[in-house]
Amino acid sequence: MAIQTDWVSSAQAITGRDHLAVQAVSEHLYATLLPGITNVTDRARCYSFYPWFIWKFDQVARKKNIDELVRLFRRGECLHSLIGITHELDTQNEWAHGGGLVGRDTLVAVARKVREGKTIRLSQYSSVDAEPEDRYFKNKLGGLGQYYLGPLKELEVLDGDVRTGVRYTSEWGTTLARVYDRAVDGNAFFEIVRKDQVNLVDIRSLRSFCPCGLRKNHPERDTLVDLLFCRGQGDLKHEIGVERRNTLLLLLDFARRTGKMAGTPINPQLFLSGCYSQFLPDGSPWAVHSLLEKAAEGWCIYQRQELLAIAVQGMFWGGLAALLLEGGYVPDIKSYAIWFQRHFVSPSDPHFAGTSFAEITEVRKASQPLHSNWQSPDHELGLAEDLLEAQKQNDCSAVVSLSIKLLTSLIARQTSGSPYGRFEISDGFFEMYRINLASLQRFSGDTWTSLNGGEWVEWLAANWGIRTHLRVALRKLRHQTQDSFRIVPLDDGLHVREAPVAKWSSSRLTQALRFLYDLGALDAPTDIENGSYALTEFGADLLESELARC
Repeated sequence: MAIQTDWVSSAQAITGRDHLAVQAVSEHLYATLLPGITNVTDRARCYSFYPWFIWKFDQVARKKNIDELVRLFRRGECLHSLIGITHELDTQNEWAHGGGLVGRDTLVAVARKVREGKTIRLSQYSSVDAEPEDRYFKNKLGGLGQYYLGPLKELEVLDGDVRTGVRYTSEWGTTLARVYDRAVDGNAFFEIVRKDQVNLVDIRSLRSFCPCGLRKNHPERDTLVDLLFCRGQGDLKHEIGVERRNTLLLLLDFARRTGKMAGTPINPQLFLSGCYSQFLPDGSPWAVHSLLEKAAEGWCIYQRQELLAIAVQGMFWGGLAALLLEGGYVPDIKSYAIWFQRHFVSPSDPHFAGTSFAEITEVRKASQPLHSNWQSPDHELGLAEDLLEAQKQNDCSAVVSLSIKLLTSLIARQTSGSPYGRFEISDGFFEMYRINLASLQRFSGDTWTSLNGGEWVEWLAANWGIRTHLRVALRKLRHQTQDSFRIVPLDDGLHVREAPVAKWSSSRLTQALRFLYDLGALDAPTDIENGSYALTEFGADLLESELARC
């Protein structure tokens, strides 16, 4: 019998970022709570600029085909970013002007050349075939295609794609384009785009295109508020839009309440801590408006899922990092679990190893701080932050100890009922992503009850560590031909490649706060490093009017 063979290319090695498939659940939650804004849509005014460009192209382009649209659009997006970055360099204010614009990493140096008096060709940086070190963005439709097109289609502002052509919608797309057009010199912009050459005088003459112009153009600002806060009369007035509106209002409400507390920053992590505990940083209850209760509950569930993610990621990192120091090899999963328990639990707390799981959780339930004292280092929020800090110090033992205590705290804080509340999540989703609040509730109510502390830690190391990782890595290998193994099974056993660090997922809240700043509802950060905002008069009026309207 003849045997036919063929070469099979090796899988592409990737670093990955969710090696236990635990952050995928968090992503599902924040996508439900904050649709239409993503982790890569950094500036609200781009939601006006993009439909305006397509609308204006239809009016002034000599050739109306997809190739011409791509050619002029890439120049236009490049010019748009240079305008904001130049304004930033002129004022030394990245946050208001050039921050978050597409191609910024490449174009800051170009803007500096322009400010030195040089005339540049946009096509040198915008052409798809430009030299890689010059090209501002690889995607054919630039940042629109890579970042903004999906959300703008979801919001019914744009439609189409790079193959069929991008189109503005008759309602939101046209409305946004027209109010944007009244505040800028569109003909001058397109003249420079066609000419392909631009200097400092040209760029400064187009300053009205800078993202900071949104605050000054009230018709445009109000239209974007209508869009994002679900005020329109079209198809957007549905449940998805309401979720986004309520999250934005909840952020404004948090800013209003904490703004009266001296030295209190307004940033995503503090907001999530408030939602999780239902208490403000000064220990006072955060009694939200009835309209916003579901949003607050949703972000509370998200943060609880995040705490679970940090705990299991911490155990995984600590185990692999410590094993690496001992040669990075174990014969099999059972051997790893036994080694893990002996390495981290037995020497430090032999009493814990022999104590029943039920007693461990009862002791923790009696000793953990109240939610009103959520800034205590012993609260689960404090434990998570200490865990991440210990990880920076490469303290494997501290990370694992804090991971176990954090997991125990979450179990002790459990309540009856569905841990995901109003979120509709299928059993199939949980079968794919097995480490979640539902499985935490289930295992802590049955499987783990017969174990002592040592056995429980072995179970976690084996099942919520190595087995889960191998399942996730094998799935990526099968479906995406990607090798993401951090501990790889070979003929002689398991070999550690790298210990992936524990980290929070990106919740979109950073972008949501930035949008509210761009709209003028929040003032510029007083502490850019920590993103500390202040509520403006417009933001307070917007909050009150929306709560009254709804």
